[in-house]
Amino acid sequence: MPVRPDVQPVPPAGVAAPARGVVAMPATPERTGVDGATQMLQASDVTAAIFVDRSGRRARLLRRVVSVVVLLALLLLGALWVSQGAEVLGPRMAA
Repeated sequence: MPVRPDVQPVPPAGVAAPARGVVAMPATPERTGVDGATQMLQASDVTAAIFVDRSGRRARLLRRVVSVVVLLALLLLGALWVSQGAEVLGPRMAA
């Protein structure tokens, strides 16, 4: 009978089979055993900078984009104001 490579042979009676799915806990120098495996994790520093642009390039780009958006908004508000007053100040059209 041929032996299939994907099937493990059954150990003979009286011989303990190796445990499957069990991983030995790593021993650490400061703590070993159950106490070392259940120690609390330290929270990371939430105040640390995530991205730091020391060159200032991103800040300059952001300042320019915001300036263009604000200027465009002011021009649109000015155009709206002029269009509202153009009827009163402009020449009268005969109906």
